[in-house]
Amino acid sequence: MKQSTRSILFSALFILVCSSVYAQNKTIKGVVKASDGFPLPGVTVLLKGTTTGTASDFDGNYEIAANTNDVLVFSFIGYTTKEVTVGESSTLNVTLDENLSQLEEVVVVGYGTQKKKEVTGAVAKVSADEIVKAPVADLGAAIQGKVAGVNIQAASGRPGESSNVQIRGLASVNGGQPLYIVDNIPQEGNPNIPPEQIESIDILKDGASAAIYGIRATGGVILITTKKGKSGNMKVDMSTYTGIQNITSGTPLMNTAEQLYALEVTTEQLGDEPLTFWFQPDALDYDTDFVNDVQNDNAIVQNANLNISGGLQDLTFNFATNYFKQDGVLINSGFNRLSNRITGQFSKGKFKAFATIGITTENRTQEPWSLYEYAIGQSPWSRPLSDIPSVGQNTVELDVGNEIFYSFLSRQLDNTDERETKSNNIALNLEYEVLDGLKYKLNLGRNEWNYFRKFFQPQYLALDRNGELNATASRPQALLDEDYIFTKRETIEHILNYSKSFGLHNLNLLGVMSYERFKSRTVGVGVVFDENASNDIQTLGAGAEGIKPNSYNINRTLAGKLARVQYNYNSKYLFSASYRRDGSSKFSSDNKYGDFYGFSAGWNVHEENWFNIPSVNSLKIRGSWAELGYEGVSDYSYQPVIETGINYPFGFDEDLQFGSVQRRYASDIFWETTVSKNIGIELSMFKNRLNITADYYQNDKKDMLLQQRIAPSSGTYQPRAAAQFNFININAGNMYNKGVEIAASYKNNFGDLKFNIAGTFTKNTNKVTDLNGVERGYANGRPIQSRGTNVEFTTFLAEGYEAGAFFLFQTDGILKSQAEVDEYTSSVDTRNLSTPRPGDMRYKDANGDGIIDDNDRVYSGSGQPEFEAGLNLNLKYKGFDFDVQAYYVGGTEIYNGAKLYAYGAGRHKDLLDMWSPQNPTSNIPTFRQDAFHSNFRAASDYFLEDGSYLRIRTLTLGYSIPNIEEMGLDRARVFLTSTNPFTFTSYTGYDPEVGGDGIFTRGVDSGSYPVTRQFMLGVQLGF
Repeated sequence: MKQSTRSILFSALFILVCSSVYAQNKTIKGVVKASDGFPLPGVTVLLKGTTTGTASDFDGNYEIAANTNDVLVFSFIGYTTKEVTVGESSTLNVTLDENLSQLEEVVVVGYGTQKKKEVTGAVAKVSADEIVKAPVADLGAAIQGKVAGVNIQAASGRPGESSNVQIRGLASVNGGQPLYIVDNIPQEGNPNIPPEQIESIDILKDGASAAIYGIRATGGVILITTKKGKSGNMKVDMSTYTGIQNITSGTPLMNTAEQLYALEVTTEQLGDEPLTFWFQPDALDYDTDFVNDVQNDNAIVQNANLNISGGLQDLTFNFATNYFKQDGVLINSGFNRLSNRITGQFSKGKFKAFATIGITTENRTQEPWSLYEYAIGQSPWSRPLSDIPSVGQNTVELDVGNEIFYSFLSRQLDNTDERETKSNNIALNLEYEVLDGLKYKLNLGRNEWNYFRKFFQPQYLALDRNGELNATASRPQALLDEDYIFTKRETIEHILNYSKSFGLHNLNLLGVMSYERFKSRTVGVGVVFDENASNDIQTLGAGAEGIKPNSYNINRTLAGKLARVQYNYNSKYLFSASYRRDGSSKFSSDNKYGDFYGFSAGWNVHEENWFNIPSVNSLKIRGSWAELGYEGVSDYSYQPVIETGINYPFGFDEDLQFGSVQRRYASDIFWETTVSKNIGIELSMFKNRLNITADYYQNDKKDMLLQQRIAPSSGTYQPRAAAQFNFININAGNMYNKGVEIAASYKNNFGDLKFNIAGTFTKNTNKVTDLNGVERGYANGRPIQSRGTNVEFTTFLAEGYEAGAFFLFQTDGILKSQAEVDEYTSSVDTRNLSTPRPGDMRYKDANGDGIIDDNDRVYSGSGQPEFEAGLNLNLKYKGFDFDVQAYYVGGTEIYNGAKLYAYGAGRHKDLLDMWSPQNPTSNIPTFRQDAFHSNFRAASDYFLEDGSYLRIRTLTLGYSIPNIEEMGLDRARVFLTSTNPFTFTSYTGYDPEVGGDGIFTRGVDSGSYPVTRQFMLGVQLGF
């Protein structure tokens, strides 16, 4: 009996223990939503009293192991923390209420963070979800049209090319991209981090916000926070997409029949007969589209991303790897990038540490120079590139009418132009709370960027149809050039931060001492190969003769001291002031240091007791004033530099002696200065569903660094480098940007249908107000590449106009008869034009001085838009999601250089309807078989077009697959995305998004690499 009792008791105890163990291993799942029904990603879910936890995914889903009696704590910034007992159910859905009194969205403001309601400057934040909506490799392209006041345009559509980013207009006529800060460490230019590895981007737009970064902040500051680990179970996220790219437009060209007809018309007017069949009897056998031959339509784009994160409450990690590959839509071009990043955080008591290491390898293959122009210029009756007969090793027969011009294209297609970039950036942030509220922080950073280019031009022997070598169309000896650039930037910052509250008074004091050192070494070497060498051997050691190497070493340093005070009274009255003193090695000891100040204030009106408007959740008015500097000149500009390589024959035997000389003059220059003023308002209404931010700003640029030309008698005009050394840098120019920017968003739901709509509007006015007595100068913007310095400039700096504005001759129709020619030549002096004839272009004598010359150029707009707008719409219905982004650019001009080239080559389809005695009413000028005839001069406004466009930037349809938990997945989503699916524009070139250098060549389409339309299919998985 006792044995039986013991057996029963033991069995009961065993069952109880097993039940307890089972309860501990219970898996709780659910969804965390806001009160409006939207899922909340990133919500922290912790077992109360422990460090065990997890975080909700993009759709608000979470999963955690817990006991029946455990309490789960759900917390998220801006929402009230909620505690829920697990209970018997394995499904626990939670709704968090917005804590409207907190408004605690954290914004990074440089050397720290602030609650959004306490920010006094113009600061914009872009979350990770917004960044990855556009499937692109470039960070700038990912946020185009999403931030008011931030203008982003593609420099070109070439794979791997970074966008031009301008924050509130031009920073300087010398360029001035924003300063990028990655995990508290300044970068040398765009860090080119994959969008998938970024947690958030905070953009400091006004001067007071950016002034804490001193001399490099005049173009604004972009603060990048990379993804960090979250405590809880290890989480694995994978995503991939694959797609194709298409060119959507181009330059219309004549086919063989049309070209032969046009040639007959033009030669008849010259009193001659075409000799096409004399030089090429088989001309009618071909109808070649050379532009299509150099295109690679339906080029592939691929992306794969992996992110692993997890850890304990005090120790977390995140590992991310991304591979992106994009084939070019022009042959012999492409880009791929492998980027890896690992971050770790540790905290114990008063000590915190953060470290990140990013390693990236990029490979680019670049298309041949002026590929598009050379393809346009080929006669359609010539043999296709793929059909050129080979008559021996490295030898081809060019049985075409013009072997030399044909070979400009054909021999480049065998070139090898490969570029490899390896970069790494390391950041270490250490923080210790010395006293209550007083923290010391040490930032250490090191960035390396190493570049290698291999440019091989193989031997190319061209025979004419008679089997004779055409030396001019050939390259008898192969050439190999290799270029290396090694750069390193090191940063150290000592930071003291004191934060304390005294009743309703809140104070934050910041002190920073920073030091940055930059080193760069450039090496270029090359060889010429023996005529009998094989093109398969492409090494320097195989060369028969060396090419003079070049090498440049650059060392510069930057030291700064910063003090900042931030104060608010009861989060109602806000104030911030900063002072920074920077010293740069780019300037002499007398001008090395600059002082920069920033002040801003804000008023949270809704915090006032008398403010009682139920529909308004928050209302803030803020304003700022600041002074910033810019060091936009090359290194060593302030001191004389002796340059080598100036060799000269001396002595009786005239032996070549090594020589050095000072090629350029130095000048004692100092900082450019920007004075920034801003006033803004922030409004949230209807339970924060509607949010509006509006700003008015003005940035005045003073003492701009200009390159002033000096007289030829100075001895600085060098052969084949006429514009390279004949200037000195001076501080002598003023310019301003002023404008309005508005951002608005509204979110709501109707049952299961949830929507979010957001829009931005920016209007910026740029004007040059002083050029040291020069009314118009500093020309640039040649619209054709391949014809070199024979092509006229189109853009200038001019007082009273935008930087890089078009100044062109105004056309006045066509001279349609000899009587009109006589009347025209009797009224104006046309000595600077080709001898006018019927069918030629008439140019206006704009200043009325009786002669057509450079003084008749007239302001004709610019590539800078008058305004731009973005619109984003997101819809969610059950498992489906739909996202569309539109982007509009208005009031911009584009110079169609490809059209100019096609006219000058006699290839454009418009020329079928050109003026001739048989077509005397035509308004299209006659082709005179002369590319430099004044009918088609680059300075003509005939080729200037309206560049305004409306573009559907992205179009995405996705579906999240339900009930996938049994498959071991937290999330599975498939999506179809199109980038640039529709573009509405009157521009007739490749694409209206022509960024160029952002200033002088912005809006100058010199056969620019086209921005493409893309279609992608992808999948996202979470484990």
